[in-house]
Amino acid sequence: MEKIIYNYIVTNNQPFQRYNSWNHCFKAFDTIDDQKLLSLHLGFYLASWGMYRGSSKLLERDYLVHEDAIEIIEKYKYLRCGLEQEIALHNLEGILNLIQDLSFYYKTTHDVTPTDTLISKIILGTLGCLPAFDRFFIDGVKEKEYSFKTLKKKSLESLFTFVETNQLELKNIQKLHPQYPIMKIVDMYYWQIGFEKSRVENR
Repeated sequence: MEKIIYNYIVTNNQPFQRYNSWNHCFKAFDTIDDQKLLSLHLGFYLASWGMYRGSSKLLERDYLVHEDAIEIIEKYKYLRCGLEQEIALHNLEGILNLIQDLSFYYKTTHDVTPTDTLISKIILGTLGCLPAFDRFFIDGVKEKEYSFKTLKKKSLESLFTFVETNQLELKNIQKLHPQYPIMKIVDMYYWQIGFEKSRVENR
């Protein structure tokens, strides 16, 4: 696992590289109180991570579309993860409620489809308590034959089982990279597996 994480960091965390947007956004939600500025950080991070493509309703909105979502996120700040605090299976109800609240907000207020990819990227970038369920992550999970591929309850239970089973190795990696919560490490691990699988298939 450590080698795969290292490959991700070497490839994607170079100066000015777009994946650094997660670092900036996650730090902002720990140090900034200004909701408009947080909305700007969240919007730019999501754009860097591919969520403002032509088919997305977000492309038709400015960054203030996220301002009321910031209020929702603030209510769940107890779920924020880092070196000093990580979540576990007993936090699942709170995470499911957060997913539901964010999904309802984006759909009903701005007609933005709350895909698993969008909602999980928002949560990863602000609270760090879920990986981003995008194509490469899911492909990586499939490659390793695990079942956490959606934001449904059973899937997330499987995710927490994986984290618990591999807690020692994940914690050791976190000691080397203390800026990353455990779920971000999980995200990088499976994303890199999915990305490398795609490169091999497209040769």
